[in-house]
Amino acid sequence: MPSEIMDRVSYDLADGVARIELARPDAGNALDLEMGEALREAAGRVASAAEAGTARVAVLSAQGKMFCVGGDLREFAAAADRGAYVSKTVDVLHEVLGIIHGLSIPVVSVVHGTAAGGGLGVALSADIVLVASQAKLLLAFSAIGLTPDSSTSWVLSRRLSWARIMDLLLTNRTLTGEEAEAWGLASRAVPLSELAAEAESVVATLRRGASTTLGAAKRLVAEAASRPLAEQLAIERDTVVAATVSADGIEGIDAFLAKRPPVFG
Repeated sequence: MPSEIMDRVSYDLADGVARIELARPDAGNALDLEMGEALREAAGRVASAAEAGTARVAVLSAQGKMFCVGGDLREFAAAADRGAYVSKTVDVLHEVLGIIHGLSIPVVSVVHGTAAGGGLGVALSADIVLVASQAKLLLAFSAIGLTPDSSTSWVLSRRLSWARIMDLLLTNRTLTGEEAEAWGLASRAVPLSELAAEAESVVATLRRGASTTLGAAKRLVAEAASRPLAEQLAIERDTVVAATVSADGIEGIDAFLAKRPPVFG
C-alpha cells in the first residue's frame, strides 16, 4: 500500500516491510494523545500484516532533527484535568508498546537524533536498535519531577545493571549513541551519514529471513527469564523440532547442504 499520513504518524507497507514514522517534527515528535492514537492504529496495522504474512519486518523511525523528545509537556500543562489527560495518553502509549513488544516479526528502530523519556521507550521497544553515534538518549523523567513510563523501567531492568539504571534515572545522565551501544542499550551505533544505509541493510537481511522461526526465536528469549531452566529447555526442544520440520527449516537445511542461499517463504 502507498505511504499514508495519519495524524502525526506516517505508515507504509511495501515489499514485506511495515514502516511507522513519527511525523511531528516541528514539536520534536512529542507524544500527545493524538499521536498515541495514531501510533496505536499504525501498530495495529503492523500486527495484522504480520499475522497475514504480508509484513516480515517492521521499522520505527522519525522525521526532523529529533527522534522523539518524549511526552508533550505543553499539552499536559494545558489540559483542564492534567491527571486525566496524562493517564489517558499514557494508557494509549502503553497499548502501542504492548503491541510492538508482542509483534511476531523483527522490529528495527532507527534513532537519528535525541530520544528522551517516552521517546526512548519507543526506540527501545524494537528488537534491533540502530542509533547515530552522536544521538542523545536520556530518560529525562527526574529532570521534570516525573517517574518512568512507556516501558522504560521494564526494558532497562532487563538490559542494564542496577547501578547503570540508577545513574540514568536519578541523575538524568545522557548517553551518546556510541555509549548506548557500549552499555548494551543499542544494537549498533554508526555515523549519522551511514545510518540510513545501515538500517536498510539490516532490514533487507531480516526481510529475507525465515519470519516464522525468527518470531519463535524472539518468543524464546522474551519468555526465558520467567521460566525455570528445565521448562525452558523443554520448550527449546519443542520449538527447534517444529522449526526443523517446517517449510523454512527444511529449506534452510537443504540450502546449507547445497551451499546456496536459502529462499524462505
